[in-house]
Amino acid sequence: MSSGAKVSTAWKREITPGITPPGDWNVLTRVSYGLLPTYNSEENNEIGVDRMAQGTAQTTVDVGGDVETKLRYGALDEFMASCFGKDWVGNVLTMGNDRISFSIGSYASDVGIAAIARGAQVATMNFEIPNDNEINVTTTFAAIAWDDKADNTSFIINPQSEAHQRRYGFKDVTGLKINGVQLGEDNACVDSFNLQFDNAVQTQRCIGNGNPFPGNIIPTTFTPSGSITMSWSKAAYTYWKAQQTGDALSFEFTLNNADGGYTFFLPEMEVSGDWPDGGSTDIIQVELSYTGRRVPPTITRLPAPIVIAAVAVTPATASVAVGATVDLEAAVTPVGASQLVTWTTSDATKASVSATGLVKGVAVGTATITATSKADVTKTDTAEITITA
Repeated sequence: MSSGAKVSTAWKREITPGITPPGDWNVLTRVSYGLLPTYNSEENNEIGVDRMAQGTAQTTVDVGGDVETKLRYGALDEFMASCFGKDWVGNVLTMGNDRISFSIGSYASDVGIAAIARGAQVATMNFEIPNDNEINVTTTFAAIAWDDKADNTSFIINPQSEAHQRRYGFKDVTGLKINGVQLGEDNACVDSFNLQFDNAVQTQRCIGNGNPFPGNIIPTTFTPSGSITMSWSKAAYTYWKAQQTGDALSFEFTLNNADGGYTFFLPEMEVSGDWPDGGSTDIIQVELSYTGRRVPPTITRLPAPIVIAAVAVTPATASVAVGATVDLEAAVTPVGASQLVTWTTSDATKASVSATGLVKGVAVGTATITATSKADVTKTDTAEITITA
């Protein structure tokens, strides 16, 4: 018998859709895994020598389904790119027309059964932001091929686990705005909301390729949509009223924790919703459904700043004659951290220091030269300078 805890899943990005490239796999940490084949059939309506039904004939095979995950920084960036049809440019993602596909595999190690979907593109991504829990993402894939086997070997070779990053929760939501106005307790308290990106994919069938699988998965219109539930107030009424006039509203929010964050921005959306009501002990809330239109949305990635570990000044001691100079160097660790430092002297009557760490002897004596990280002023190091005649 098989245990769900023994079923591992992993993915890798394809170069050519439908062909699994060599190399390591990326572990897919998930809540549920519904990517599978659906074998379609047609009833055989022939009449035989008796009244027995003639069974069915297999027609086509569709490959697709939902994968539910928790949202972590960096974990779903490639899937977001597939959904938007464009790679990240720096730390910004917006809509495009590129085909970004994956091979996604699973392996039940206790029973030795493996499966793989190839040419898997993201059809939809749905982000659920509750008022009391972690943020879930449901990614719906559509693929063009499927293989499976039960020979105690896996399609997944050398899976690489992602870093153990923090999961985003409702407390990590900031900058929640409609039309640039921050939503909160004093105007329109938001209870929960969701955001879905939908490619409205269509399956293209190709006669003559010798298999029942789709020839292509074709994205059509790209539609961001979702719903926001908020307390009924004059501000909420203003947003509800926009459906009468067809006015466009903008919507944005940020998810951020110590690992990094994302800002989601819909420049233009239209809303709809019913007039709210409630009982005598209810908090009246309005649910506004929204749909993005005309202007593509963007997701901006917010990398966490590198934490400064230390500043090291070299040489730690030096001797310089009056009127002469000595050049100090400051190295900030870890690798990749900002190397910008501020140089100061303890006694400018003995030694001066330039913005680049060039020390000049002014008068006989001693001075302490300090380098301070601009990114973290608590991180410093010093050099002791002796000024000679």
